[in-house]
Amino acid sequence: MGELLRSQNGNAIVLTPRSGSHSLSLAALQSFWSDSYQEYIKDPYNKHPAWFFPVHEQYVDSPEGVGIVVRNPIERFRSMVAHETNKSLIEHLSNPVYGPLPKGNFVKYFLFESQLQECADWLGVTVSLEQIAATEPISKPVLTLEQEIVVRQIYIDDIILWESLQNKEI
Repeated sequence: MGELLRSQNGNAIVLTPRSGSHSLSLAALQSFWSDSYQEYIKDPYNKHPAWFFPVHEQYVDSPEGVGIVVRNPIERFRSMVAHETNKSLIEHLSNPVYGPLPKGNFVKYFLFESQLQECADWLGVTVSLEQIAATEPISKPVLTLEQEIVVRQIYIDDIILWESLQNKEI
């Protein structure tokens, strides 16, 4: 995505597809921009909640006060394949819809698997974070060893980052 969710307290998160961006954006609309939230509710096209942010800011390099949510890259890939059904698994392996995470000197890293609420709190979100399972586990592909190796090659930097954040206070 590359879009920033900048909260009223000045903190911001790079919205990363398949990594809580929908839940965080929805909670931000409810907390900070109630008029925009009402527009979202009325939307017949089921657009991503970030579409309704009153200000759109793209991530460029490393602006001040920006964090990022990091998800297990293999699981993120599997979720992408299940969500983006217009391409086959083989096509996704050749050209994934969602590439690796953006590079930058982020002030805060949040693990998708365990720190999404902490991220929402850091942003100053005032409503309970609704964690939306956007993809049914059964629809995610089971990767062969060869396919997983390809995914690991595509997302090598993300895997190194995700593994470095495991069991670490960030």
